[in-house]
Amino acid sequence: MITAGTTFGSDVDDIDALVADPLALLARWLPPHDSELRPLAALATVGRDGLPSLRHVLVSSGDATGLTFHTDAASAKVAELAASPVAAMSVAWPEVGRQVVARGIVERTSAAEAAAVYAERSRYLQTLAWVNTDETAQLPEGARRHLWAEFDETHPTLDPPDRWVGFRLRPLTLTFWRGDAQGPSSRQHYTLTDGRWSGRKLAG
Repeated sequence: MITAGTTFGSDVDDIDALVADPLALLARWLPPHDSELRPLAALATVGRDGLPSLRHVLVSSGDATGLTFHTDAASAKVAELAASPVAAMSVAWPEVGRQVVARGIVERTSAAEAAAVYAERSRYLQTLAWVNTDETAQLPEGARRHLWAEFDETHPTLDPPDRWVGFRLRPLTLTFWRGDAQGPSSRQHYTLTDGRWSGRKLAG
């Protein structure tokens, strides 16, 4: 319903070697931009009360600019990002023993980029962007399902609602974790300083 599957991405041949461009490695771990597979990422922001705020979002894409995700403009995370435009994202692949954590600055994507992503989303997720409102949440289960069915029937095609917005996390640090069933796990931590990446190995 939310993702089409969990098997995607590839790794480098020499997993012990530090890479010159960790964003390229990140893009390699993720599915292609036009894939139906949308990995779930844990997204951490700074809550309005100063406490960490965490939820899962779909990763729309990952490339040399960072990681993008999309959401409702009325959501708590949008208000939190407006107040403090920093975040961390973590994507895990338990079935292959990999995890990546990105920390950095968050910026809004253009309306055209957001609309392009919406067009690629499944019919379910397109409908969800319209129907999943605070008002709908107050309705009992039967009424919510009736509203959904009625909206779905009367809207054969959908454009994104005005509140559909996109964000890009531009990493300042990237940490790649690899598990090993026959030995210690490993981590590589990369930091961006003055436009250049530097990496070091850490205990897993």
